[in-house]
Amino acid sequence: MLQRKVFYSLFSFALAGQALADDGCDKFAWSVTEERGLFSAGAKPSVDSGTTLTSLPTNAFVLKLKPSAAVPWVLPPERDRSAAGSFGGIVDLPPPAQAGIYQITLSADAWVDVAQDNRYARAVGSSGRSDCEGLRKSLRIELRQLPLTLQFSGIPADTITVAIKPVQ
Repeated sequence: MLQRKVFYSLFSFALAGQALADDGCDKFAWSVTEERGLFSAGAKPSVDSGTTLTSLPTNAFVLKLKPSAAVPWVLPPERDRSAAGSFGGIVDLPPPAQAGIYQITLSADAWVDVAQDNRYARAVGSSGRSDCEGLRKSLRIELRQLPLTLQFSGIPADTITVAIKPVQ
């Protein structure tokens, strides 16, 4: 009887592991394993739209958004996704420690613009999945050692979870 219980327990764990492997998170163009862990970790700091952070966040944070019409964009969103009832927000960040490619990962579908020196930073890649619970989009941006503003638009909810990190 004990052997049967052990067998069924192991079988259940194997099925659960297979379900996680089949959820789409491993199908992004690059790994989002670290972000997935950050997003699923307990409480995350909450930041109001319009906040200036004193350092690049090392963990995920929740950005509290505003109705799109109320967001004071630094630059107009490159793609207008501000449908009626959608939300958006901005957060200002200090210069990164070094120039290079940074990965920005989001919990929801959104348009992201990164502004540096009153210009849009250059995107070098974007990947998204609708079948990865808790993560929806990840993009890579080439950043210079200048202050930057992250702009998010076209979001159906009033919060979004964000992680930013240098690409190794």
